[in-house]
Amino acid sequence: MSKTENQKYTIRNYIDTDADKIAEFDFLSMLAYRYNRDYEASNIFCAVDAEENIVGIGHLEPDQTWFFIDKSTKPSHFVYKLNLSISLNEKFHCPLEIKNELFSTLLNRANEIRNQYPDKNVTISHTIPSDEIDEMDYFLAKGFYVIRNHLIMKRDLTEEIPNFPISDHMKIINWKMDTEAEQEEYLRAEAKSDDNGVSWSLNRLQWTKNGSEWDTFTAFAGDKIVGSVMTWGLDEERSATENIFVLHEWRRKGMAKALITEALKFLKSNGKTEATLGVFGENQKAIALYKELGYKMLFINIEFGLDL
Repeated sequence: MSKTENQKYTIRNYIDTDADKIAEFDFLSMLAYRYNRDYEASNIFCAVDAEENIVGIGHLEPDQTWFFIDKSTKPSHFVYKLNLSISLNEKFHCPLEIKNELFSTLLNRANEIRNQYPDKNVTISHTIPSDEIDEMDYFLAKGFYVIRNHLIMKRDLTEEIPNFPISDHMKIINWKMDTEAEQEEYLRAEAKSDDNGVSWSLNRLQWTKNGSEWDTFTAFAGDKIVGSVMTWGLDEERSATENIFVLHEWRRKGMAKALITEALKFLKSNGKTEATLGVFGENQKAIALYKELGYKMLFINIEFGLDL
């Protein structure tokens, strides 16, 4: 536990009874702290005033690359990431020192974790919307550098959605993944489709699965997964179309188009008017595919990193 210089605020680890107070200014973080087991209390910090008001929070979340750090399957240049986030309670006038103290505490904790893996490349990552110039200045001043752009694209569901039929021996189903064995099967397929062999964690999948308006549309050849797209609600009008993948041997066969349009039609039939997705800026093939399916640019997030 540490205190800021003027002794008005205490930085301490998260405890379960903090959840309701955090929900008042950062509902999504509260849900993650409560229900996503990837978030550990030792990596979550609260800035608390003398009246026990929570005026800010910060956490380190393991990126999907992190779950391979105890394995020897990755090359020596592979980068393992911890995602850093800080959120201040706008109800209170929070001096910059609170943000600085949360950042310093998170950085110290990240270095403690990093020291457990002296032979690994560890980076902390923070993603910022491109219009938040002050936030970018803050992290650049802390030594962060730009890693890559995340393009956020939208699809107007009031417009026509084309049909992309698949061969008779294939099927696309709204797969509920009711059992943990099915969830692990899904994650193995996701990892197999990824060039770096990474996937979501089981905890993240289960947390997302239990969220609002969650569905997956998964393609099977017999009993084998060949591709999938996941959807979940964002607000009354909009849903996400994310975690889109097709196994390498099934690409360039129209499978991605069939999966995405199946999801778009489902969302439209359920009253949604817009679907969004995120794609890395360097992924030219995926961007071209999404443009062909009617997605257009919405905004850009920029991922910043700091090597430890």
